[in-house]
Amino acid sequence: MKKIRILWILLGCFGLMAEIHAQSGITVEASQLFASFKFTDAEGTNLNGDYSGIFTGAYNVSYRFVSEGGFMLSIGAGMRKAGATMVYDDMNYNWDLQYADGKLGIGYMLKNDFVSPYLKVSGYYGYLLRGFQTINNQHFDIKKSETINTSDFGLIITPGVQITVTDEISTFFEFNYLMGLKNIEKDESQESKNYAYGLTFGLLFSF
Repeated sequence: MKKIRILWILLGCFGLMAEIHAQSGITVEASQLFASFKFTDAEGTNLNGDYSGIFTGAYNVSYRFVSEGGFMLSIGAGMRKAGATMVYDDMNYNWDLQYADGKLGIGYMLKNDFVSPYLKVSGYYGYLLRGFQTINNQHFDIKKSETINTSDFGLIITPGVQITVTDEISTFFEFNYLMGLKNIEKDESQESKNYAYGLTFGLLFSF
């Protein structure tokens, strides 16, 4: 019994030491995205090449935890714009979407004193705040007309690097690949999914 108590005390000490050396903080980040759709028509034909991407932006605030061993956990929320353009039969089509996103991510950081690279995989859920389609000079509110699903979810794969500035402040740079898994078309005979490539700059305020 005495040995078991000693073991529990040692485990508690190790846990306390790990907690002391762990890093927790709040991140504020901004992203430049290149967004488009992956589209399959009713005949099952992949028409991704018919869509052109657009440059958009995203903003996010999150809580980040990094253990002494490098395990990463992040929970965040933010805003993201999405969409695409297309020219078909001499008509110009444009989609302008804006989502509120929630994210939960896990990863691993190779911790160093100054530069710490990491890899993170996040799941996201997005709710469509507004959505417009423009055909030539005509504008349509596709959220109000309920011609698009208001929910979106998928994965974000993020390699990045964190740079320590002071004990309380770090900066980080990330490359992001967003892969939508949800069909945002109301017409189930065809399929549209969001995807995007992005670069992120952020600040981490540790506590």
